[in-house]
This record gives sequence, C-alpha cells and structure tokens, in this order.
Amino acid sequence: MLPTARPLLALGLALVVAGCSLAPTPTPTPPTPTAVPTASPSPTPVPPTAFPLAVVTGFTNLKAATTMAELEQMASAGTLVIPCGLQAAIGVRVSADSSCTVATEIAAALRADSTRVALLPPGLVEPATKVLPVDGADLFGGPAARAAEYPAVGLTTVLPPGWTTYEPAEIRTLISLGDSCPDRGVAYQAITLGKGWDWVFGGGRARYLRVYPNPVPLDQVGGGYNIVDAEASGDPGAVARLVSSADITLDDFECPVVDDWRVNGGVVFSIDPAVLPQLRDTYGVDVVTLAANHLFDRGTRGFLETLEQFAGAGIPRAGAGRDLDDALAAAVVDVNGLRFAFVGFNEVPGSQAAATGVPGVAWLTDDNVRTAVTRARAQADLVFCVPQWWGGAEYHGDFTASQLAQQATFYAAGCDHVIGHGTHWSGPIDFVRTPDGAVHFTIASHGNFLFGQQWSQQTQEGLVLELAFRGTTLAQVRMHPYIMLLQAQTNLIDPETDGAYVLNRVFNNSDVGY
Repeated sequence: MLPTARPLLALGLALVVAGCSLAPTPTPTPPTPTAVPTASPSPTPVPPTAFPLAVVTGFTNLKAATTMAELEQMASAGTLVIPCGLQAAIGVRVSADSSCTVATEIAAALRADSTRVALLPPGLVEPATKVLPVDGADLFGGPAARAAEYPAVGLTTVLPPGWTTYEPAEIRTLISLGDSCPDRGVAYQAITLGKGWDWVFGGGRARYLRVYPNPVPLDQVGGGYNIVDAEASGDPGAVARLVSSADITLDDFECPVVDDWRVNGGVVFSIDPAVLPQLRDTYGVDVVTLAANHLFDRGTRGFLETLEQFAGAGIPRAGAGRDLDDALAAAVVDVNGLRFAFVGFNEVPGSQAAATGVPGVAWLTDDNVRTAVTRARAQADLVFCVPQWWGGAEYHGDFTASQLAQQATFYAAGCDHVIGHGTHWSGPIDFVRTPDGAVHFTIASHGNFLFGQQWSQQTQEGLVLELAFRGTTLAQVRMHPYIMLLQAQTNLIDPETDGAYVLNRVFNNSDVGY
C-alpha cells in the first residue's frame, strides 16, 4: 500500500514567457488580411509515477533493518544515497540540491562501500544489494511483510517503468533451516527435564554473556575452540515468527522419527513423533530433505516408519524413499502458481543408499543428480539441489575442492540454486553468474538448528537462510544468525553485535561477488 503523496523533495520549475512588440508602418495602407493560425494544444503534463523505494545496503553490511526516522537522519546528514531521476521522496526529507547517483550504478557503489544505505527503484534490486525492512514493512519479505503499508515512496516522470514497477504477487520467499535432529541435548531438555516441545520451539532472542576458550585439553573434542555463554533476552516465539513467515520453509531433517523413540546421549538417534506437528504448525515447515547419514540409526524398519511419519504429518519430503525412483523424486510446492522443486542427496557415510528395490537415501552421484534434476525440471519452475555434503570432513567453514566440483555438476545438471547442509558449521556461500545474466546461489551449510553440540562457538551458532525471488529470478539473499541455548532451543542474535562473528566468518570464507 502506498501512502498519500506528500512530496518532500522539491524540484524548481521555471516558466519563461517571451514578450513581443509591434512596430508602426510608415504609411497608413489598408491592412492585408492574414490567416489566423490554428492554435496548437499544449502538451498534457505527464503525471508522476508513484513507486516504493527499496532501502538497500551492501550485502556484507551487518545492518538488518531500518526506520523512517533513521532514513531521514541519514538524508539530513547527506549520507543517504539518492537515485537520480527522483522527483519526490515521500517520508524522507531530501534537499533540492542533494547530489544523486545514477540508479544503475548504486549496486556498484554499495559493493565499493557496503556500509552505505541507498534508496533504489525496486526493479533494480539484485542479490548484490541487501534490502532493509522499513518499520517492519518489507518489499522482499514474506507475505505479511509485503502486505504491510510501505512508508518510503518515490515520484518520478523519467525513470523507466521496468525500474519502478513493483508487484507484491511476483515476490516469493524461501526460508531454509539448519541441521535438525532434535534428540540428545534437545530431547534431554524437552523430555528428560520436562520442559516440553513447546519450550524447544518457543525460542526468542538471546544475548552473549561471554566468549571464552573451551577448557578441555587440545587433544579432546573442543580443544582450541571458543565457546559461548549466552542467555535468553526475551521476545519468545521470535524464531517461529521468522521461519514461518516465508512462502516456503525448508528443513534439513537428519534422524529417524519412530514411535519407540528414546532420549539418546550418544550418536544413535531417534525422534519423538510429537516433533512433526511442531515443525509443521509452529515453524511452518512445508518440505523436508531426508538425505542424511543418520536416517538408518533405527534400521530399515525405522527408516520406513520415518517416511510414514512425515506422510502422516502432511510434510512432503525429498532425498529418501522406498527405492531409488522414490528417493530421486522431487518434493514440489506450488506458491501462487510458481512451482518450487527440491531434490536431496547425501554423501556422508551412515545411511543405506537407495537402489532399485532397495529403500534408502539418494546418494550424491553425478547420475543421480542428473536424473533427479531432469525429472524435477519437467515439474517445476525452480529447482533446488539440497545436499548433505562434507567434502571429505565435518567441521569446516570453507569450500573443499570436491564441493566446488560438485557445485559445478549441480548447475550443469540444471539446478537453479544449491542449499547445502551437514558440516555443522555455517557457510560458506557463493554466487555464480549464468550466461543469460541470472545468478545461481550456493550455501554449503547453515550450522546446527535443532542439533545440540556445545563444544565450540561454530557448532553453537548458525544461520537461517532467506531467499526472495521476483518470479523465477533470485532478487535477495539474507541470513539471520542464531545460537542454540542449552543445546536445545534456537534463539536469534543481533547481527550487528553477537551475530557478527558467524556472519563475518561466512563472508570471509566466501566469494560474494558475481
């Protein structure tokens, strides 16, 4: 919704009228009749076009949101980047003599200085810029945020319609959670200590009390790493509101769900079926990938029961099945006529590989990728490859050579984007420009989301991934940092303070250009 126009950036208009004089003739001869010229109609003024102004900053800027009051302060200080061709900015006081930047050059300006904030026509938004919600309204957020009245509006008579056009119905968002296996520390808090699954799924926000070296010897798990001491800081339910806000929410679910579950302290897992309604109803999970190494922790019988549990909960799954064809089948979700397909693969030892007549997970092989993606492409407009991949080892924050080679295979097969999991650490990410100018996006891993490992800061923290699409074109990539409290409850952390470590670690290990 656009507010009533209240132009605050004034452009002066000058109207110049030419005067004329008549000179007398020397002799009073009768006047010769002259033709009266036909009056030409004055051109009809072109009314200005009103359009929402996306508020953008550099991709690696830790800033995650803004307010109209803050924008006005930046405009008054001369630090807000203004696009040329703007006749008026509603809600932002910009002086008439303010300098401007050619709108198509704003993304490059933000790459050069990611701390700057700019106003940008929405049609020029791309992954290299990060859109900031304004007073809770978000042009590239989930359905509710897109429907909110948007306060920053521009007027123009010269900018191309392709730059200024914004249709909320063309935007779809996808949120992806991290590694999920709510046993061990998660189940201990929920079941053994009696806090319940509502407590696990009710996480809000947290703040850090201290970060300190893990005191165990260097040759033990956690030796040489820092660990975080943090506490809840309020806003219960904030995680659920975030992850359920998207058009589609994807979860990487790594462990068997069986009726005869038990709380485990080791590495053989089983999950209480009461978790699935929480995933579906509290977190808004629409689809899961089951291509993971722990799916056979309760044997083939437990694996097959897991497929039935998800079917009974009404949550589509990918990456696992009763045979190879089933495991390679895509989970397809329709969002307002745009079809999203997800295919999952696993390369981590532990689970049985699906084969003809053999139940299991889809193994990460070139033939499986090509088959699954080809089938998915025939069913959908966007295809996401969702691997659990280590690249040879767990617990690393960079791309291995095998992961980069696999990424190339994914895109050659026809994947649009790669949403990876499995290393228990966040990142890295990568952008790949296609010959037609589109952008592929890859994330190697999100970190632990419902999977307790408290021996390092890297395993305590993670990132919720948020992608926004304009039609089938990737328009936005945003990442929301969190920490697992008590190895059990996910809580959001401030990206500009406590969340800076995980975000900057991802950025430092990534190629964020394209």
